[in-house]
Amino acid sequence: MSTKIKFCPLYIYRPKIIKPYSKYIEDNFFVDWIYKPTPESDVYWETYLLKNPQERKIISDLKEILLAIKTGDENLTEIEKEEMLKILLDKMDYSKKPTREFNFVKKYFKYAALLFVMLAISMFFINKDDKTSKALVKDLEILSLDSITNTQLVLKSGEPFLINKEESKIKYTNAGNIIVNANDTINSVTNENQLEETYNKLLVPYGKRSKITLSDGSVVHLNAGTKFIFPEKFLLKERTVILSGEAFFEVKPDKEHPFIVKTMEENFSIEVLGTKFNISAYPTDGYIFTALTEGKVNVVENGFLNNKKTVLQPGQLATWYKNEEKVEVKEVDAYKYTLWTLGLLHFESESVINVIRKIERFYNINIELDEKLDVYKFKISGKLDLNDKIEKTLENLMFITKFKIEKRNEKYILK
Repeated sequence: MSTKIKFCPLYIYRPKIIKPYSKYIEDNFFVDWIYKPTPESDVYWETYLLKNPQERKIISDLKEILLAIKTGDENLTEIEKEEMLKILLDKMDYSKKPTREFNFVKKYFKYAALLFVMLAISMFFINKDDKTSKALVKDLEILSLDSITNTQLVLKSGEPFLINKEESKIKYTNAGNIIVNANDTINSVTNENQLEETYNKLLVPYGKRSKITLSDGSVVHLNAGTKFIFPEKFLLKERTVILSGEAFFEVKPDKEHPFIVKTMEENFSIEVLGTKFNISAYPTDGYIFTALTEGKVNVVENGFLNNKKTVLQPGQLATWYKNEEKVEVKEVDAYKYTLWTLGLLHFESESVINVIRKIERFYNINIELDEKLDVYKFKISGKLDLNDKIEKTLENLMFITKFKIEKRNEKYILK
């Protein structure tokens, strides 16, 4: 179709104009809210606008356009799409001279935005699986670990199963049972003929860790401060899980069913067939990194027009910077990035603040920084044994950094 030929240049030459709108257009949760608002989605977006008032005009414009093109049947037919594209493209005169380019973009920007919206809606209704995963990401986003003291396994019924051990082990069996710490067994009733996946959540608070064996035999080690959503039983073509935090994956090989790890960042995911890798994707960090120890993975940057894939080999680290939205790959000793599963923390020329955050998560403590201390510019190398008590670990940290740490009431002060 001629639409692709005419559509691409507008996106390529005007990325700064399109970008503020496209992040919402790509968000199925946003589009779903416009067409099918619920009390929960209303609360979410109202709260979002209160926190981000500068986005109100953009959201208002998109809402107007979306509602304007809504038909009796939300699933647009191919004929309707082609006719709408024809009308839009007739209005877009690409032969205008460069000197009039700005006025052209200003005059017809809404038509360009409408073109993006229409294509996004088409993708939205066709790809039901993607809609489900994005809804799950939003569900995970609103869950807070701040008030949780025990690890929680939340079943499809919404009922949480509390686990008070610092390190928990959970296994999903082929028979449909869930075994916790080799002692407790949870009977999970699964319909053998069901076609849609049902999802469970595993919430690992600060100061805890967990190891879970999924229904396909894949093993996932979850670090402190991690939220994880996974199917009770994999039934779809892709084995998709959602992660917020840090985890080490040992994926069971299955060429017919790729294993996908989605993060809270819509533009970043990991695709694997069978491999071992570590991924750190804490929402508070400015980056997501993936270290591969065995096999091969695709680091996927999900764009509106296409997905960019970077193939990672064993011994490589891929770092995706959230602000810049780009991936950097370098050679590393990937094994060192998995030592946290053994209670060890290894770092090479790493920011002191990053090391402190890891210690805070592992021990569930708060380390405050002296206002006079510019800790962000310091980088350190070394290793800490997190199996030690907190006092010993902080003593070792002071030896490595030359900083002092004082305890005042229940808080630790770095100075």
